[in-house]
Amino acid sequence: MSTTHSPCSPGRPARRLRRPGRILLAVAGLTTVLLASACDTAQQVPWATYSSQLQQQIDAAAAVGKCATLQALLTAANASSSAHEKATGYPNDALVAYIQGAQHQAGCPA
Repeated sequence: MSTTHSPCSPGRPARRLRRPGRILLAVAGLTTVLLASACDTAQQVPWATYSSQLQQQIDAAAAVGKCATLQALLTAANASSSAHEKATGYPNDALVAYIQGAQHQAGCPA
């Protein structure tokens, strides 16, 4: 007489390897880490190499949702990156990332 065993014991429920809730939790955690690292962008920008009011201008535009102003600042940052790097040794990469973060915060279209 042969017996067959089911993969799960009768008293133990089957365990799923991946649960949708755990996947969502992992995605939420990753999103939080990415957003937190975006906040560090302000510290990565060499603000001393720019106009003293630039950060406040960006933050104010983001706070009131002035997407056109943020886009103009982004366009200027991209256009002047090479010249800024030649003059200061720093490209505008961190500034561009900061402005893009401000656009996202303001809800501007990508």
